[in-house]
Amino acid sequence: MRPCMSDSRPNLPLHELHGAAESDAARSDIDALHAELAKERPSAEAIASHVERLRTQPRLVALIANWFDDPRTQTFLADLSSAGL
Repeated sequence: MRPCMSDSRPNLPLHELHGAAESDAARSDIDALHAELAKERPSAEAIASHVERLRTQPRLVALIANWFDDPRTQTFLADLSSAGL
């Protein structure tokens, strides 16, 4: 199993997401996504689940979509999946 390299992790726009969040629940979802990304062995499925919840927030949809659809994020998720993490 290949370890996940911390320098290859996508840079979540945490401050921008928090600034656009309209509720404590949205901020909690943002923090949960951030915590998943910080894990030694993050789950691609958990990341996708957090992103789907955040895409339901009108003020967050563009920010989260731009981050999630970025080729660097998609490569990171593909690496997670192929490594079996």
